Amino acid sequence: MIQKRILPCILVLLIVSSIPVTVAFQKISLDRTALRVEKRKATSGNNYTIFYKDDLMIDVSLKRPQKDDPSVLMSIPAAFTEVVTIKPDGLFIDHGIVFNRNKINHTLGGAVKMIKGDCEIFPSNKGKLLNDSLINHVASLKGSLFQQIQLIEKGKGARFKDVKEFQRRAIVKIKNKTAIIESFEHITLAAFTSDLLGLGITDALYTDMGSWDEGWYKKNGEVITIGRIRTQTAKQCNWVIFKNK
Repeated sequence: MIQKRILPCILVLLIVSSIPVTVAFQKISLDRTALRVEKRKATSGNNYTIFYKDDLMIDVSLKRPQKDDPSVLMSIPAAFTEVVTIKPDGLFIDHGIVFNRNKINHTLGGAVKMIKGDCEIFPSNKGKLLNDSLINHVASLKGSLFQQIQLIEKGKGARFKDVKEFQRRAIVKIKNKTAIIESFEHITLAAFTSDLLGLGITDALYTDMGSWDEGWYKKNGEVITIGRIRTQTAKQCNWVIFKNK
C-alpha cells in the first residue's frame, strides 16, 4: 500500500523538477541570437555604447537592410559614399563581387575584410596593399571588403589634427571580440581615438557618420534608431550589419 502511494509522488517530483531545466535551456538559446549592448564611460568623461557581435555574423550589404527582417539585428552605414555617383567610395567587395577595382581611394589608410561572418581590420598603406592578389583572394572566398579610416592598429592610435566635432562610430576589436562602438557626445576624431585606446580597443576602423549617420538596432523586439543628423539617409548606399547565422 505504501509503495503505491510513493510511486505517484516520485513521478510528480520528476515532472516538476524537469520544468526549470527546460526553461533555462530556452533562455540560453534565445540569448545567443540577441544583441549584447554595453554602456561605458571613458576617462575623458565621454559616454559610449558598445554593440557586441558575439555569436552573430558581421556582413556588408549594398541593399538597404529591412527593419522587419528577423535575421538582421543591427545596421549602420559603412564606407563613405561618393556624393556624385552615390556609390561606395574606394574599393568595395560584396560577397565576392568586386567594385571600384581601379578606383582605390589612396587617402584612406585602412580596410576591413569580412569572411564567413567574421572580420579583420587591417592597414592598407593608403590603398597600396589592396593589390590584385588580396582582391582575388577575398573574392575567391565570397568575402567582402571596404576602405575606411583606420583609427587604431594593434593598440597604436593614429594621429589626427581635426577640429570638427561629430558623433562618432567604428568597428572595433576589444579583448579579441568584434563590436561596433558609438560615442554619445560630438567629438573630434583625435578625441575619439584617444577614448577608444583608453577603453581597451586594439583595432578600430571608422564608419560613415555626419549627415550619413542614421542606423538602427533591435532590443527586445523594438527597433531603436541611432545617429542624430540623418539628413542623407536616403542617399546611403552601403551598410554593415550584424545578423543571425
